[in-house]
Amino acid sequence: MQYDNSWDKASAKKPKSLKKFEGETFEVGLFDDPVMCELIENDEAEIFTTDVVASALMCATKSNYSWDIEIKKFGDKIFIDKRAENDNEDRDNNQNPNILNFETVNETALDFQPSDDNTINGIWSLMKEAKSISNSFLNTCLSNDVTQTLQLNEENPFIEDPN
Repeated sequence: MQYDNSWDKASAKKPKSLKKFEGETFEVGLFDDPVMCELIENDEAEIFTTDVVASALMCATKSNYSWDIEIKKFGDKIFIDKRAENDNEDRDNNQNPNILNFETVNETALDFQPSDDNTINGIWSLMKEAKSISNSFLNTCLSNDVTQTLQLNEENPFIEDPN
């Protein structure tokens, strides 16, 4: 599916409704991505990272939150990845979740926001809401027009066989 260009014309005067996305998102690490593993095996580069980690490192000039990344060197190759979460229960209870799994809020604010505020306007609540909105936008703005479907060379490696 391709991006629906009608979303470019959305504004306060011409709003579009956003459908809530209830599906599963793929937040895989560097070594969980089969395409990345193939690139590593074929010696396609010397430095490997994911889009999430690369954008966090390249775009933020200042951060109120620490990034939980790992940098590993094996031979002449460097691997930069976000640290894997050990326990899904910790992530759901907001106990030391990896900040790179969320959309950050108040990232460059001058005033420090405490991360232990469990109210509706607390940092973790706002970051979970921002991530939900981002996922909803990404899935709502896809075009349903079959003629605009872009066929890639390889199948999506994250879609499981229903059988």
